Amino acid sequence: MPEQPVSILLADDEPLFGKTTARFLEKAGYRVTLVADGHQASRAIASGGVEIVIADLDMPGNRDLELLSLCRRAFPSVPFLVVTGRPTLPSAIQGIRLGIHDYFLKPIDLDDLLHSLRRALPTASHEIPAEQAFAEILGSSQAVQRVRELAAKVAVSNANVLIRGESGTGKELLARGIHAHGLRRAGPFVTVDCASIPDALLESTLFGHQKGAFTGADTERQGLILSASGGTLFLDEVGELPLLLQAKLLRVLQFGTILPIGSVKEQKVDVRVVAATNRDLIKEVEAGRFRLDLYYRLAVLELVSPPLRERLTDIRELAQHVLARIATRDQVEKKILSAEAVQALEQHDWPGNVRELGNVMERCQCLGSRLWLSAQDIEEAIVNAPRSEQRSLLENPRVAEVATGLSYRRLMETNEREYLERLLARHGGNVSRAAKEAGMSRQGLHKAMQRLSIDPRQYRLLPGGDLQPG
Repeated sequence: MPEQPVSILLADDEPLFGKTTARFLEKAGYRVTLVADGHQASRAIASGGVEIVIADLDMPGNRDLELLSLCRRAFPSVPFLVVTGRPTLPSAIQGIRLGIHDYFLKPIDLDDLLHSLRRALPTASHEIPAEQAFAEILGSSQAVQRVRELAAKVAVSNANVLIRGESGTGKELLARGIHAHGLRRAGPFVTVDCASIPDALLESTLFGHQKGAFTGADTERQGLILSASGGTLFLDEVGELPLLLQAKLLRVLQFGTILPIGSVKEQKVDVRVVAATNRDLIKEVEAGRFRLDLYYRLAVLELVSPPLRERLTDIRELAQHVLARIATRDQVEKKILSAEAVQALEQHDWPGNVRELGNVMERCQCLGSRLWLSAQDIEEAIVNAPRSEQRSLLENPRVAEVATGLSYRRLMETNEREYLERLLARHGGNVSRAAKEAGMSRQGLHKAMQRLSIDPRQYRLLPGGDLQPG
């Protein structure tokens, strides 16, 4: 007899999101029961037969994780996935403490949701093939094939891993793939974004605290490190950790113990740490901002996530994947890339990497007036960046004068030298600051200067504030 499809309970009070997600999951082969609030979901859970629950965090009948608590009491082995448009740190920590399988922020990527569901299901095989574990890392370029091969080898070890790479290159996807293909795949995968959590909350978030440990600590709280025990702890942007917490994390890696705030008793913990950073940690060590002993503990195995400019042959596949995902999400016809559009994409420097490409494709899919996307559509989507990225370009009066009606590429071809010379002069020849203002990567600015034979040393300031003679 053929296998029965897995039964999913989807509880969400946003009709469009609920219907779109249910339709997507049904096409993927699942049987979906869609309900509009927590009360209906509670009755569905109580009746049995539910194999996975996906629930909004903030809707009638589920304001305080009531559904998750019910699930854990009645069916502790049923995977529970949270989706929310109003995330809060306490709810995230409490959800992890109660054993959620995954936590998604709206608008969610339905492919990510599908991948998470597949990881939640028990499988007959104990080995997840590398091609499945790293399926979300798209591309056939040599750079991507190499990093997938290395990640698959790294995954089958218990050693800690450091993933280096610029922002937007997909470091978290690599980390998730390492967990899914690794020895701890049956355990939790817990993510901590070290850059987004305020320093005052970071220690409590990581290590937990005892009741009364500080003002406002009304209950005992388990930290995320302990929540990850038996699985993988992913420390995103680990270079942002304050030095005090670096010392505490080092103790976790050395001795496998944590000390919650306000406690005098250490607790054993068993985690594999995968860390990611867009910083050069050796330079951070030299500057006194990162501990050398912690670096060596984290970088037992090391991977580099390649920037998009080093894998331009993957542009077409990545762009088409994003367009298809957006069309599925919004239930609209997918835009098609012309050969000229692909060429325009390949000519951009992509300082924001795959994340920037996703934003450009979002603008093209939503704002393009034709089914076929042209090079002009791409160029207009690129130049239609946030104002902070455009401001430095338009500060040049001559550039501003000719900007109207010109494509981004022609604008830069016409005015690039004058723009770069003024930019470097304004920053005294400091390439890093100039690149930041221009919204470019440092490497991208160096390439442009080399192409135009511009020497940044000509614009370095003398002690009195005058320019070096050029």
